[in-house]
Amino acid sequence: MNTNTGMATDMNTNNPISLTNDICADGICCFMSIPRNQSHLGIKKFFFRKKNASYGIKLLYTGIHIKDIVYNPCRCLNFYLKENNTPIGSPIQVVLRCGIFGKQCRPYTCKEFPDKSDSFMYDVHAPCAYNDYIAPKNYIELKHKDVFRLFYAIKDDDKLLKKIFPGRAPEETRNTLNQSSNIVKISAIWNENPSEYFLLEVPSVESVLYISGVHPKIKNVIQAYDQWQGHIESWLEKHYGNKWQERLNSAIAEEKAKTGNDKKK
Repeated sequence: MNTNTGMATDMNTNNPISLTNDICADGICCFMSIPRNQSHLGIKKFFFRKKNASYGIKLLYTGIHIKDIVYNPCRCLNFYLKENNTPIGSPIQVVLRCGIFGKQCRPYTCKEFPDKSDSFMYDVHAPCAYNDYIAPKNYIELKHKDVFRLFYAIKDDDKLLKKIFPGRAPEETRNTLNQSSNIVKISAIWNENPSEYFLLEVPSVESVLYISGVHPKIKNVIQAYDQWQGHIESWLEKHYGNKWQERLNSAIAEEKAKTGNDKKK
């Protein structure tokens, strides 16, 4: 579990916000495994009076030779920025929290996602993008061939910027993002009017509170292939043609050799 490193105050609610060393990877599920039509929010409509920041945040999946995919978050997701004052790590970090429940538990209505039948990921017999993102390097290089990346896309909007960086005025937040070395700005049209977005790369961390049975953490090529055989074979055939089996066998052999050498050490 993450440990608190500081406290800040949300200027909109005057409530203290716990800031942590790294993101809660559960928040990624709030982009990728939310219930269809967000039906789990039926009795929680009062929450939206607070107008949290999720309307202006997206998750961007992008890479060479692949079509960009944009994910919208659950409407309950709270998204905050914090400045990293240490020389290690990114200057700007993200804290993702459920706006209804505390950081130490998942909402009971969400606990079984993406394994529950009304999650859209339930229909996809494949690892989610975040599983692939934090997977071992040899698996990523085999399956994807070209590296893909995940970004938080933060809309350049005064109301949004006021919400996501506690204690900062919108213009101060905008200046901080513009000057940050790990943030780029783009213009994009994603199912709405043209807007400008700040892109902050999602860190590859493993602070996951919930382990999915259908989409477990990827440990190696063999385990992933056993779990999602048809999905991985289709990717390999697309990349390597009729040599896909040869590439798979080679990757598995290298993996077994490395595991054997690690045990000898």
